[in-house]
Amino acid sequence: MTDPTSFAVPTLKVMRLQKPDLDTPTAGTLNSNTCLLGTALCLPNSFGVIHVGETFTAYLGALNTHQTLNVRQLTVTAQLQTPSQRWQLASQLDPGNATGGVEVAPNAGVDCIVSHHLEEAGQHILRVEVSYLNQGTVQSLRKFYRFQVSQPLQLLSNVVRLSDQCCFVTITLEHDRDRPSMTISSLELEPATGMTATPVKKRQPTTVINGVTSTATTTTTTTTTGVQLYDSSGRLELGDTRNYLFQVTATVTEHGSTKGIAAGDELGRAVVTWRKACGEMGRMASTSILCPALTNVLVPDPRNTEPVWSPDFVVHTKGGSCLSVDVASMAASRAANPVAYRNSNNNPHALDILLPITVEPIQPPETAQLGTPFAVTFLLVNHSDHYRTLQLQFPSDQMKGLIVCGPSFVNLQEELAGGGGSIRIEVRFMAITAGLLKLQGCHVVDLATGQSIPQPPLFHMFVPASPPDE
Repeated sequence: MTDPTSFAVPTLKVMRLQKPDLDTPTAGTLNSNTCLLGTALCLPNSFGVIHVGETFTAYLGALNTHQTLNVRQLTVTAQLQTPSQRWQLASQLDPGNATGGVEVAPNAGVDCIVSHHLEEAGQHILRVEVSYLNQGTVQSLRKFYRFQVSQPLQLLSNVVRLSDQCCFVTITLEHDRDRPSMTISSLELEPATGMTATPVKKRQPTTVINGVTSTATTTTTTTTTGVQLYDSSGRLELGDTRNYLFQVTATVTEHGSTKGIAAGDELGRAVVTWRKACGEMGRMASTSILCPALTNVLVPDPRNTEPVWSPDFVVHTKGGSCLSVDVASMAASRAANPVAYRNSNNNPHALDILLPITVEPIQPPETAQLGTPFAVTFLLVNHSDHYRTLQLQFPSDQMKGLIVCGPSFVNLQEELAGGGGSIRIEVRFMAITAGLLKLQGCHVVDLATGQSIPQPPLFHMFVPASPPDE
């Protein structure tokens, strides 16, 4: 007669579930005529290669191998320890665990499948615990399975600022490690809030006939070569690199205006999706891609107290002024967090300290005729936190090839409010020298304090040596 106080001890089985990889049979391998595909597949040893972005799936089984005794109050739980936190893995055995466990008959068992999406690289630990009742006390059995999770790809980004409303982002995929090849399904740039990302693709060739531009189309059947088909498949072998180009623009608000893209603003993140040999999908995202700060704005010279602007830098570009947007963003951050920015006053080259007032030309002319006056409208913005009475100056001794028609200074008719107050002023110039000219030497003077704020070069323009033929 069976002793009612006797109980069986369960046996724990754990196995990772994954599909095989492609393999090349070695010379001398015996092939089976019944399954030709079997020689091209290879099952991994242990837990195999696991990548960030894949879903880790494991089979858990608790077996009662005893011939006559039951396993009482059996519970099975699993946890996954990542480099940063611990995750409780849900399974179909959770209802039984919540009621105090289940009873397993002889030669029977319970099993389940657990899974978790991997988002971190580094060592992971799968912790499986089985508890059961043995002679009136709860006993437990724990097993730990360690495995490494690696980055399948290197995601690199490079940002080029085109204007204050647009950036070009290049995403580079590098497959430079000893890991199986993979097929890239897609790479997208998920834009941040307030941004729009558009992939830049190869343009169709165009032709111009009698002033009419048309896109070349053809109905001729073309033959795709094997190399072209392979290149378009997304296959990424060891050492391969792929580049993707996106255009990121600031979204126009319902009021028809945009904030602009300033240095440090989040542009988005790259998300790549790939598939392995038997169709398993992986998905990995990059860190946030930020708009870079302007470079080569100043020439570092500790001997000069005034800023020395780079000869290659001008305020106005084809799409707008990145400098004004950066200064406005830094000034707003300083006003919102004065304590955090208190030490930045020690940095004389901080843009919002150098340029509490910015001068931006609005659609200046690209060309002008020698000796013919032309008008330029300037936008003055007060980034400081107080009202200012200002004067705009263009000293003739600091200008080259251009002169002001009339007085070299213009007084603002009213005080300019702080915190982004702006005003437009029109000034007339005339070119006295032919060639590629640069409007420079602009100063803004605070009439109340006498502070002079030198501005960087404002824009380029071309002046031909002779007037165009009529």
